[in-house]
Amino acid sequence: MSQRLPHFFRIIAALDQGHEQNFVKAAEVFVDGQDSQRVVLHDLLRVCHLFFGFPRIVRALTLLSQQLGMPASPSQVEIAADPLAHGEDLFREVYGRDADPVLTHLERVDPQFRAWVLRHAYGTTFATTCLSLAERERLSVMALVATGCWQQARSHMRACLRHGVSLEDLLQDLVSVEWLNQEQRDLATTCLHAEAELG
Repeated sequence: MSQRLPHFFRIIAALDQGHEQNFVKAAEVFVDGQDSQRVVLHDLLRVCHLFFGFPRIVRALTLLSQQLGMPASPSQVEIAADPLAHGEDLFREVYGRDADPVLTHLERVDPQFRAWVLRHAYGTTFATTCLSLAERERLSVMALVATGCWQQARSHMRACLRHGVSLEDLLQDLVSVEWLNQEQRDLATTCLHAEAELG
């Protein structure tokens, strides 16, 4: 497991569960007075607005500023000149053979939302983070399982496996921190084994 991932999971679990003091403590432990870690923490929170919404991330950033004196840090990566095209390229890299069916589905249910996913989620948020693809995808799996978005969780499970994350590492993620309940862990375990068997 990436050395940063357990920290990421603890930070976001506390945020998701509304445990503000646990969130602040986990963030403080991760940053440990290092500016480079503060940049990573802010990138992590920017990514997580995709799963938990703007209001919760604004609250998290406010807590960091008020309780830890952590001002916002700029992203270290510039936004592409054409975020929509760049976002689709990144989306296709992540989703592989699943990309066309997912994009077709999004186009059918809401073309504007499809464009927003590509431009904002992939072309801006994922494209400018310092988190690795594997870290983003493993975090996505955990966040989607925690929020009960099972279809999307399975898509990101496949992406993890496609990009070299082992089944064993993904199973370990499920029990690495006190975030998921037993029912969520059991169902996620079943889904992971099913996706691994499908290859």
